[in-house]
Amino acid sequence: MIAEGKEKLGQVLVIDDERGPRESLRMVLKYDYEMILAERVDAGIELLRQHDPDLVIMDIRMPEKSGIEGLQEIREINSNVSIVMLTGYGDLETAQQAIRFGANDYLQKPFDTDEIQAVVKKYVDRTRLHSRKKQAQEELNKMTQSLSREVGKTNKLTSLGAASSELVRDLRNPLTIIRGYLDLLNYELKEKQETTSDEMGEYLDQIEHNVERCAELVESWRALGRFDFSQMQRLNLPKLLNDCFRDAAAHSDISFSVQVDGIEDQYEMLGERLQVKRAMQNLIDNAVTAVDGEIAPSITVLFSMTNNDMDVKVKDNGCGVDVQSLRWIFEPLDNTASIDKGAGLGLFITKKVIEEHRGSMEFESRIGEGSIVTVRVPQAHTALGYFSSPESLVQA
Repeated sequence: MIAEGKEKLGQVLVIDDERGPRESLRMVLKYDYEMILAERVDAGIELLRQHDPDLVIMDIRMPEKSGIEGLQEIREINSNVSIVMLTGYGDLETAQQAIRFGANDYLQKPFDTDEIQAVVKKYVDRTRLHSRKKQAQEELNKMTQSLSREVGKTNKLTSLGAASSELVRDLRNPLTIIRGYLDLLNYELKEKQETTSDEMGEYLDQIEHNVERCAELVESWRALGRFDFSQMQRLNLPKLLNDCFRDAAAHSDISFSVQVDGIEDQYEMLGERLQVKRAMQNLIDNAVTAVDGEIAPSITVLFSMTNNDMDVKVKDNGCGVDVQSLRWIFEPLDNTASIDKGAGLGLFITKKVIEEHRGSMEFESRIGEGSIVTVRVPQAHTALGYFSSPESLVQA
């Protein structure tokens, strides 16, 4: 006998005009789940609004309103809750129609006790995981919006003083919390693979990707103004850009290419690998966003020499930027930034990193023709003259 005080695994709403199946489900499930019963669709929908259950089990054939009509109404109210339809003999076609209207599954009467318990557990777990996923995304959005607002208070980052340091400290805590929450969700995905879909995994991948981007943003922000010469290395830029392309390889429909004028080994700069890699990755990510939706998307990186400086051109055939927006392209939180596409800090930080390495950056673009970002940095042997000589340099 299960103890009275046992914590319930979830809440199940049963909507069925027949007392027999309704009570049978209650008796089978009441020890593990909180049960809510209704004999008509309208009454069930009212209970749905009041209780927000994890699973709805609903008969297809009912008087006044059918289960299909109830299904459509429930989906307008709650797109997340799992719905299992009950069907009698000969209603298979109607049950399949219910799947098309958003039901997750259907069961035939009379149902098997073991089967109904397995199905209920599966779909209660599914709803709860979806809810936690949604909460994680909301927390991520709040954090990103908070980042935009707080950074805006620092007068567009014109100074890197106490206010910005406090901002970074404040952001680290929610980032840590969200990362832990994401780890928990991923653990449950592995433990309950049968209860999740490809869409669920993809959604969590997006959360993970954006959390990592926010974390990198914080670290890049912390590093601005604290140039550490002890971390300087010789960096082979063509190899570095190829690494960036590999990180963007999920976009398999994009044509990536690197073209080097001369010998690849001559394109070495002196720099902090992590900062330079992030700066270049920002340029590639911006280009990937720009070519999204193009018929034949392509991104090309061109390397060339100008005296003792190296030019790195990142060229895309994307949507382009209008002349008015070009004026503010390197400004933090300009009016072209958005939460879904970024906080508006990428190009600002990239430019700052390049300038710290005694380089420069230019942006050219035309609507409908694409954009070209040109980064110019000194070769490693030239850069040695700009910085105090290190005791040793690491070959990257």
